[in-house]
Amino acid sequence: MAFKRILCAVDFSPGSLEAFRVAVEMARLHSGALHLFHAIEAQPAGPGEVVIEIVQKANAAMEGLVASARSSLKGLAFTSEVTSGKAFVEIVNRAREWNADLIVLGSKGTTSLEEIVVGGTAEAVMKQASCSVLVVRLDHEH
Repeated sequence: MAFKRILCAVDFSPGSLEAFRVAVEMARLHSGALHLFHAIEAQPAGPGEVVIEIVQKANAAMEGLVASARSSLKGLAFTSEVTSGKAFVEIVNRAREWNADLIVLGSKGTTSLEEIVVGGTAEAVMKQASCSVLVVRLDHEH
């Protein structure tokens, strides 16, 4: 099966950075398009400048990640996006809207007690996605 439209979800954790590396390789292998995606989950009900700072940090992290991978992205059909909302909902919805063939994400991201109880973003995406899902593990996570 050729994966022509690959959505890679990142939270900038080591696991998601490895997932990004794998997604780039797969996009190259299949001459596919890659969409790099980050959902800001934390939406504090605090002052507006706090929310703006969180968005700026996420955008800066995304720009840094894209810049660090510039040479490996050369020649690829590549887009990136930062949005906000519940990560697994946003990932599944974006993959559907974009007609992704594959979602790539890390097995462990930034965890909260809620994620441990609920089962984590990767598990939720696997259950609800309408396309294939590749969960990338870091070697030391076994």
